[in-house]
Amino acid sequence: MGTYAVVTKAPPERVCEAVRAGRVGGFVAPDPLGTIVLFDPPPGSRSSSRRLARPAAELVRRTAVPAWMLLANESLAEAMMLTTGSGPQSLQWAADWQPSEDPAEYLSDRKAWDAYCAEIAAGYGEPDRGADLALIRNDPVPGRPQPLMADLLRQVCRVFDLPDVAVGRSLLVGDEPGLYEAERVDGSSYGLLGRLLARS
Repeated sequence: MGTYAVVTKAPPERVCEAVRAGRVGGFVAPDPLGTIVLFDPPPGSRSSSRRLARPAAELVRRTAVPAWMLLANESLAEAMMLTTGSGPQSLQWAADWQPSEDPAEYLSDRKAWDAYCAEIAAGYGEPDRGADLALIRNDPVPGRPQPLMADLLRQVCRVFDLPDVAVGRSLLVGDEPGLYEAERVDGSSYGLLGRLLARS
């Protein structure tokens, strides 16, 4: 079950307007906790997370509301925080993750992770959520299975009170959004060049 979704607190009407003004269309779905956007996949068979984040960054710029882009497959997960004030910041997890067995190195890594999560939460505008965000880890625990990649993304959504039903949704693997009341919104067929020519 793959995930390529964007979640934001911007209202659905504003999100629809922003998607319509952009170059990439998709589906927009309202949720009691925010708005979900499933963008169309970019052309080509391979896409980096930076490339997938471009329409999300445009969305944030147009709505002036921060958002999270959620990506996952069975072995990797990424939650990328996007704001208008700075570049994207990303948290990543791997299913086969093994922390250092050296206590000093492990402690150093944990302190760096905690500080980075605090920085991301502050950048999102919710500095008090940094400690909760830092708890989202998949360190092996004896006698317990490691969490699924999708579950880690759901935890990110819960920390920031965003719709976790976005997890497991993606147009990278199918044409149907699978979300209640999802509305198809097409981006500008002209793109930036067309809009510039239209003004002249």
